[in-house]
Amino acid sequence: MTTRRQFLQHSAEIGLLTGLPSLVAAQASLPTRPIPATGERIPVIAFGTYRTFNVARTEAELDPLRRVTRLFFEQGGRIVDSSPQYGPSEAAFGDVLRGIDSVPADLFAATKVAVDGREEGERQMRESPEKMGVDAIDLLQIHNLRDWRTQLPTLRALKKRGTIRYIGISASREALYDEFIAVMRNEPLDFIQINYSVAERKSEEVILPLAIERGMAVLINRPFVAGALFPRVAERSLPEWAAELDCTSWAQFFLKFVLSHPAVTAAIQATTDEAHLLDNMAAAYGRMPDEATRQRMVNLIGLSGRPPWD
Repeated sequence: MTTRRQFLQHSAEIGLLTGLPSLVAAQASLPTRPIPATGERIPVIAFGTYRTFNVARTEAELDPLRRVTRLFFEQGGRIVDSSPQYGPSEAAFGDVLRGIDSVPADLFAATKVAVDGREEGERQMRESPEKMGVDAIDLLQIHNLRDWRTQLPTLRALKKRGTIRYIGISASREALYDEFIAVMRNEPLDFIQINYSVAERKSEEVILPLAIERGMAVLINRPFVAGALFPRVAERSLPEWAAELDCTSWAQFFLKFVLSHPAVTAAIQATTDEAHLLDNMAAAYGRMPDEATRQRMVNLIGLSGRPPWD
């Protein structure tokens, strides 16, 4: 199976990635979109810690994370998303952050509560800022709706006191969609986080339109289906018409599909590789597909919207 690293190395050899760093570096700042609840604008590419920051927290493992995080900030990124459910990821990010001089003053820290019970939830919420090395959490989400009836009142109370600025819910699998939709319809939320990609499109049916209707910002997880999309296209070249979208890689192709949905505020990508990061961030720039082109992208990849591999 061809990995994304192998695919990008091959692409560089044949010139597909020539000039990529300068393309990104030439931009003054990442494009932004507004949070419907307040109008605050945030960049359209976010940095995730799922899997990538689940490390032993030794310098050998933290150093590449520090380099890629620093580059993310240098390229205008400032949204970082984590969760206590991701092993030591929150604490590893805090270790990384403390070793970086150029941390954005407007860093947007997002994490989750992922535990049962009010007291345990409150404990976890208190610990997250210290672990992540930030003064406060900007966005606190209920991870996969876990014990949401208990945790949501606590989130509301923290927001009212000004301890956090935004509240939301997250999910990354279709089994939760019915309950997710019910919560969206009945509870006032600032954000939702949901899985969406050219291969996982179920959220297009109700969730994304409902987010527009309810005035909720949308963070997208799994834009590459946890990396499974790259082997799918490993033996294929980008179509010539991808140039009309200013795409030079499959990663940009996949991310532009996500970002072109009108409900989407930002897409979360996660990587420990600097070349991958620059490649991903380049998707924020240039032309985006219209509805007809989006359908063309779906047809090209040729998946039903419920991929069998994950």
